[in-house]
Amino acid sequence: MTVGSSHRLEGLEPDNLLAFLALLGLLRALEIARPEWCPRAYWDLQNAPIRPVLTTGHQTTYEEIGIAALNGLAILRKALWPFSWPRSKDGSAKKTALFSKASRQQALAKRCVLAANRCRLGAADHLVWQLRCDLISASGAGVRDRKNPKKKNSYITPLKLPSGQMTFIGAQYDLLGKCKEHDIIKCLFNTWSYDYKGNSLRFSPDEARRYAYRGADPSPEGSRTELGASALGSFGLLAFTICERVDSWEMIAYRGTRSEGSIIIPIWGDNAGSGTSRHGIDAMLRAIEHESRGKYSACNFSTMLSTARRYVLDPTQGDYGNISRALLSRLDHE
Repeated sequence: MTVGSSHRLEGLEPDNLLAFLALLGLLRALEIARPEWCPRAYWDLQNAPIRPVLTTGHQTTYEEIGIAALNGLAILRKALWPFSWPRSKDGSAKKTALFSKASRQQALAKRCVLAANRCRLGAADHLVWQLRCDLISASGAGVRDRKNPKKKNSYITPLKLPSGQMTFIGAQYDLLGKCKEHDIIKCLFNTWSYDYKGNSLRFSPDEARRYAYRGADPSPEGSRTELGASALGSFGLLAFTICERVDSWEMIAYRGTRSEGSIIIPIWGDNAGSGTSRHGIDAMLRAIEHESRGKYSACNFSTMLSTARRYVLDPTQGDYGNISRALLSRLDHE
């Protein structure tokens, strides 16, 4: 009989959005690299401070987790390649095809779907093409106002939050190439030090704050992030897809406008000790209702909600956003 492992992830705080994205990314990376582990996660609500716990169906060490996660991220980097164009003279990715013309977006989507359907399920090339489909579904590019088809609609997309003009694909392609095993282990099991200077998702309140509290573009100074968390977080972002509603398009678990809104994420218990799969977490994200507090019971087995505020101080002077520390609220299930 195989005995599994449980690892408390001390580096991932429940009120830090980047930490939640890193948790989702970790599960997805492990599912791709080591599916036989059956990775699950839950939040340890009994021992302060609240932290997530990773469970695996096999005995695993920190080093094995770091290596497996890095292998999963390497497949994501391969999936990013056709979108990271054009290249600069030094080979770094500068732009992203996901925010170019809608016609190109549609052509890319069709090509990715056809290619994925031609591949054998579970094969390495199928994983790559499936990830490219997921990137397109999370981009939101090409959305049009139904009342005025010639006018592009104002939409929310995780690949442009919180820094509105940041080229997510190019930045992440470069960042994933720099991430190492020890960066993954450090972000999961140690207090974050934000000692990496370079491309950043800016979803952590500590790294995003400097972009909100100034009037000029701070990008020449560079940004500092927790490298392993930003790498895993890029994988986690794929859970926040753009979905079609009755009269608009919206991002899962986000409510508001580009200048101000809230990202609402679930915090759940141990589910009888087994934890919850990434697909179960995705289901909780899709079930979150925003209209009234009384509808939050749709989160099913979620125990708490963590709500982070995203805002821009002066949208007329740029789109340098900030993500606040999230507020945790307990749900009372009947």
